[in-house]
Amino acid sequence: MNASAIALLMLLALAGLALAALVAVEVALRVWGFAGFPLFARDPHSVYRMASSQQGRFRRARWRYDRFGMRSDEDVESLAGRIVVLGDSVVEGGVHLDQDETLAAALARETGWSISPVACHGWALTNELGALTSMPGWERAAALVWVVNSGDFDTIGRGESEYSFPTSRPRWLAAWLLRRHIYRTSPKWWPWGKRSARQGPRQPELRGDALARFTAISAHMGGRIIIVGHALRGEDLGEERFFAELAGVRPGSALVVPAALPGWGPDCYIDFIHPSARGAAMMARAIAPHLPRKEP
Repeated sequence: MNASAIALLMLLALAGLALAALVAVEVALRVWGFAGFPLFARDPHSVYRMASSQQGRFRRARWRYDRFGMRSDEDVESLAGRIVVLGDSVVEGGVHLDQDETLAAALARETGWSISPVACHGWALTNELGALTSMPGWERAAALVWVVNSGDFDTIGRGESEYSFPTSRPRWLAAWLLRRHIYRTSPKWWPWGKRSARQGPRQPELRGDALARFTAISAHMGGRIIIVGHALRGEDLGEERFFAELAGVRPGSALVVPAALPGWGPDCYIDFIHPSARGAAMMARAIAPHLPRKEP
């Protein structure tokens, strides 16, 4: 056998080993549960939302979404008579938390109320109000708990990329996860520039728009309104007046700041913003006294 044939056989063997390694990685990722992430859908009211009627598990975290794209184990036809918790990924929980560890689940255990979380990753005030008013029976909710943070005030969530907001599952998971990591971290060596900001440029005028819209919405709601100011890790909410402005839209609304509670600390966060299971439980305990009493 000549040198050329030997070299060709070696290249084929290396290619075979590389293919086997890729297949092994792909299989391992799927076995470990990395393929079990939920999907998103476009929506005319909120720009995008979680896709409806889906369930699964991402590694240890179980998730299920109802017909409206709400992370709930119940299938309801209306928000009437229920506690609505409105927000972004702080409420939704994502793959950081199991279904039973989310704020909605913790609040249901704390109060005995039926909870409907209207929430999605990356939403801002405009997205959230649009989603709320698209739901049947929102005017007759027993209470609205609106969880907001300072990152929600001056932006609109666009759901701009399949890497952050996938609407379908990739054929090759390993390659997709690698591209997602590069997209979300934008390393200096990446030759195609930085990714666009998830929520676009800051637009301070959105605050006035949100206040006007919330004022109109609150006039149609008979239930109690609770504004929950969720602090980023290390953030002082006393420097931001807009939380109080939202709570002041309707007289008698409560403003709750869980980070001001004794015992709130770094272990209440998973990262710079998302609550851990302990953080979600503490938030639920802070909200519960402001809700109407649940009749037996």
